[in-house]
Amino acid sequence: MDDGGDMPLPSPKIGQAANKIASLGSSYLDFAKQFYADAKDRQASLDSVTGKVVGSQLGAQDTLNGWAAADRDRLEKVFQPLQDQYIADAQAWDSPERQAAAAAEARGDVVKAASSQDAARQRQQASMGVNPNSGRWAGADRAADNATALGAAGAENKARSDLRLQGMGLRASAIGMGNGLASQATGALATGAQIGNSATGNVAAANTANINTAGIMQSGTQTAIDGYSKQAGVLTNLYNGQLSAWNAQNNAASQSNSDLMGAIGTGAGLIFSDEDAKENKEPATGSLKAVRSMPVQEWDYKPGMGDGGRHIGTYAQDFKAATGKGDGHSIPVIDAIGVTMGAVKELDAKVEKLAKVMPAYDRKGGAVGRGGRGIRQGAS
Repeated sequence: MDDGGDMPLPSPKIGQAANKIASLGSSYLDFAKQFYADAKDRQASLDSVTGKVVGSQLGAQDTLNGWAAADRDRLEKVFQPLQDQYIADAQAWDSPERQAAAAAEARGDVVKAASSQDAARQRQQASMGVNPNSGRWAGADRAADNATALGAAGAENKARSDLRLQGMGLRASAIGMGNGLASQATGALATGAQIGNSATGNVAAANTANINTAGIMQSGTQTAIDGYSKQAGVLTNLYNGQLSAWNAQNNAASQSNSDLMGAIGTGAGLIFSDEDAKENKEPATGSLKAVRSMPVQEWDYKPGMGDGGRHIGTYAQDFKAATGKGDGHSIPVIDAIGVTMGAVKELDAKVEKLAKVMPAYDRKGGAVGRGGRGIRQGAS
């Protein structure tokens, strides 16, 4: 039985592609290792600079925090008591009592000045010969008194107004002083916190850069792994294809043997050949000629094909060419038996025909007639 030809070999390009994938993965891994080594050197330099910057920033933060604490301590111990006293004085500065006192003082100053002016005026009038008891003298006194009263009242009002304005100014100054000191301490703390945050950010950035550097190595390794995995997948698929083809051929050979064993049986097997199950019957001729045309040889099955034993028989290709039966790869058992039986019958007919025209011989070699009587030598 023919095995249908050798198993086809896989395309060499499959292996070449797998090797190329693995080669690319390995090349990238080498590149990633070198890149990682260079990145580590750069990262070490960056870490050194970052460490110095962070140390300086943290030092500045500590300094500003110290300043803020000192300013707060000075505010509480020195300026707040002065502020409290200043505020108290500012609040009491334009009190009604102080306004009254300032008005009286201003009035006194006006009256004193007016008295001096009156004395000078009287001396002037006396030098001019004006009689102190005259109406002219009295009129001048009345005018001077009115002017003095008006001046005193204006001075009182101005004194009160000036004092109130001074009080408002003092209170405003006190409020501004307190606000400024608190803002200064708060600003120092905020600046210190900002510097601390900046230092933390620099450390985080350095760590991120280091992690990214490690990611380079990880990426290269993963790429190499993917390359080898793809190579393994391609080779596995190739092997599975070869194995499937080998199994298919073995199954075909096993099925052929199974058909043969089922046909001839294993001591008790029978071929189903009931006449009632058949139709389109007609005589078969040419079996002997077909058998003559087919070579009969001894042969071994190839490894993995058939039952692996040594046999005698013809080939499916020759059987199909001589009888038209089979697929050219296997021989139908029923047809093989039928052709053999047909050839035997045709050969038997030929033998019978020869027997009718040829004399028979007895055991001693003498020719005898069909009835067994001796025939004389030379008789016609």
